[in-house]
Amino acid sequence: MRSILLSGALACSTVCAQTTASPADGWTVYSDLSAWQASDAVPVSQLDGQWNTYSPRAGRNIFLMRSRIAAGAEKSGLRLGLELRQDAWLSTDRDSLDAFYLYQQKGKPAPPARFALHGQYFSWKASGLRLGYTFDGPRIGARSATIEISGAVYGKQRLRERSVDGVLSYPQVGTYDFDVKHIDADSRMTYPFMGDAPSASGGGLSLAATLPLLDAWTLRVQADDIASRLRWKKLPINTETLSSKVTSYDENGYVNFAPMLSGRKRQVDQHFRIPRYTAATLDYRNGDWGAGVQLARYAGETIPTFSLSRRVGPLTLRANVETRFDSAGLGVEAGNFRLMLQSDAIKLNEAKTRSLQLHYHVDF
Repeated sequence: MRSILLSGALACSTVCAQTTASPADGWTVYSDLSAWQASDAVPVSQLDGQWNTYSPRAGRNIFLMRSRIAAGAEKSGLRLGLELRQDAWLSTDRDSLDAFYLYQQKGKPAPPARFALHGQYFSWKASGLRLGYTFDGPRIGARSATIEISGAVYGKQRLRERSVDGVLSYPQVGTYDFDVKHIDADSRMTYPFMGDAPSASGGGLSLAATLPLLDAWTLRVQADDIASRLRWKKLPINTETLSSKVTSYDENGYVNFAPMLSGRKRQVDQHFRIPRYTAATLDYRNGDWGAGVQLARYAGETIPTFSLSRRVGPLTLRANVETRFDSAGLGVEAGNFRLMLQSDAIKLNEAKTRSLQLHYHVDF
């Protein structure tokens, strides 16, 4: 299970999600960096290591990651750029996390005890080319709506999808039983007598719109990968079942087990979808002050965020509070430069949520 956990972008905040406006007859060259990790049970820095801090939620627990690096150019509403991205999520429950934490701590619950094990993991990394176009929509009051549509095609890809289901029990003192089924699809897996190397193709379609409601109110809607398709050929998949009954522990406190293992490795053609991200943001502006509320949806989780901004000379200072993972952020905007940092703890090694968003563009 240790390898299932994420090693490491809250999607861009209201500011970073806006389209960079290019001069009417000129070019804009832009770059964006967005990196976000969020965890319910343990700090992000401990996900792949020893869990020294452990405080899971009741029921479903989630680990999320979104990362983007993009650079490109825009002219007259047409945008062309390169991007490198990674999306990952792990969904499990309190029982499964308790069982793993107990094993890490070499603990033994008072028998009889039983844990239902369940976990699903998905990770996808790719680089590709994105083409987009922004055009004016209908006028609402004194302002025009803008709509952006973009599509991306991805070449070099990596994919990992895993699931674990089973039961772990301690029927009596000194006895430890488990019966687990594990399915692992891994584009980098190799095994003897394997056929052709796996290959992948695919892409996604994204939409965004800015809709002025009143002079001081604006609605922004974003839907990343609203339609997507990833086609894998010859993807290696390992399906296995593992069961054991145990009656002793070694000198280090770990269980001695003699497992019954059965499984099968094969290659398949399979389709996947890129995890969809959607958000709706309502902005309000009054002079130098601004405020906003956003509802975002990713990997089955709803993420509310409340923001406040203030112009101070050539700078715009921003702050937000996100309530799903209880994090707060501070940011600054100066001309063509934007930066936002967000976390739920001052010490990053203790943070369950951490985010960095950076944007810069140059007009010619």
